[in-house]
Amino acid sequence: MQVVKNFLYNVSYQLLVIILPLITVPYVSNILGAEGIGDYAFTYANMQYFVIFGMIGVTLYGNRQIAYVRDNKEKLKNTFYSIYILQLITTTISFISYLVFTLVFSNSEYKLLYIVQGINILAALFDISWLFMGLEEFKKTVVRNTIVKLVSLASIFIFVKSSDDIAIYALIIALSALIGNLTFWLYIPKTIGVKKIKISNLKVHLKASLALFIPQIAIQIYVLLDRTMLGIITDTIQVGYYENSQKIVKIVLTLATAIGTVMMPKMANTVASGDMNKVKYYVKNSFFFVSFLSVPLVFGLMGIAKELSPWFFTDKFTGIENLIITSSLIILAISWSNVLGMQLLIPLNKTKEFTISVTAGAIMNFLLNLVMIKNFGAYGACLSTIVAELTVVSVQFYFTRSFIKPQKLIKPVLLFIPASVVMYIVVRIIGNYMGAGILTNIVQGLVGALTYFIIIEVFYRVFKRQSIVNYIKNIVKS
Repeated sequence: MQVVKNFLYNVSYQLLVIILPLITVPYVSNILGAEGIGDYAFTYANMQYFVIFGMIGVTLYGNRQIAYVRDNKEKLKNTFYSIYILQLITTTISFISYLVFTLVFSNSEYKLLYIVQGINILAALFDISWLFMGLEEFKKTVVRNTIVKLVSLASIFIFVKSSDDIAIYALIIALSALIGNLTFWLYIPKTIGVKKIKISNLKVHLKASLALFIPQIAIQIYVLLDRTMLGIITDTIQVGYYENSQKIVKIVLTLATAIGTVMMPKMANTVASGDMNKVKYYVKNSFFFVSFLSVPLVFGLMGIAKELSPWFFTDKFTGIENLIITSSLIILAISWSNVLGMQLLIPLNKTKEFTISVTAGAIMNFLLNLVMIKNFGAYGACLSTIVAELTVVSVQFYFTRSFIKPQKLIKPVLLFIPASVVMYIVVRIIGNYMGAGILTNIVQGLVGALTYFIIIEVFYRVFKRQSIVNYIKNIVKS
């Protein structure tokens, strides 16, 4: 039941993550325009490289290690402080390096933005969310993140009024992250307490976290490098188009991957107990559930994009619907890799295999970007990302095949595809009839979801001899 509670906490927060951008993105896009959004995304992406090097894989490593030792209070103290002191040292070094980059090497056009973006590195310095994820105390993170995001929302509408307010917008986002991370420390006295740490402990964690640092670099290459390469090869207007198209896809993606945040520490703790049969059971059910959500989300986003773009992004982003339709394909790939990589390979300590999978995706993404961005701009970056994500999940299927056969994961979810295709046809008929507008999207969403669920229910009663609702209930109860 704890998994269910954590999932509900996480889903409630993810719904907030979905709803707030639906309010802020149209406003910010209209105020800042494609160039303003592009300037922000370009400088943010370049700043994030320093965050990556500062955190050296601590978020993943810390989450997993805390899950391993959370049942032993003394080990928990040792593990937390050893990992955090390491994070403190490396992030401080990274922050100093960033200041040198900003003051000496950055383009004067972006210098103010870079200075403001640097607050995000300070936010990373105080980030201990990995502790509470490892402890599976998701309620704390949900409450804290909800308050911070609501304050951030209000601040954006109050202070961001013109295209000249890009730095103010960046400052609001960065301060929200910093203040939010600082609030985590209020829980430390009761949760952990105080502990002296030996330097020898730092060496152990440094070596282990560096093993996860390499895949983190690889992941961020095809998450951030698209923006950097677009800004260098083309211009920040193309970055703005790409950023907003990915933002919509990631909003939808949060629904499909919400369970991953909950399941990773649960998997790690189960692995530590040695119950591999239970791990397999969790993986199969998690894969089923994310597919149940992600397959219709792919077709649903494709179906509503044409009617969504005109009112959501206004005429400042004309044609962005094509980027959204193309990019929606990554929802399924990322959802599956979230299960195979984050929920299986990482808890099983298969760091090498995980590293190979994301490195293969990063290399594929970089090579394709060199050709595709030059010829097709933002659209080329979208195509490169799709191939990269498919490469990652394909390699992960290969590495996990001895633990659990791919066909055992894929076969139970094949019924979701024809149901989603029918849903797509219904959604497009509604869109063609009603035209662009928020009301159209609401109707498309409601009718599409109902259509999908009815078809799946019929399929399960015919082929499985039971209701899909009862099937999911049995998964949750177990």
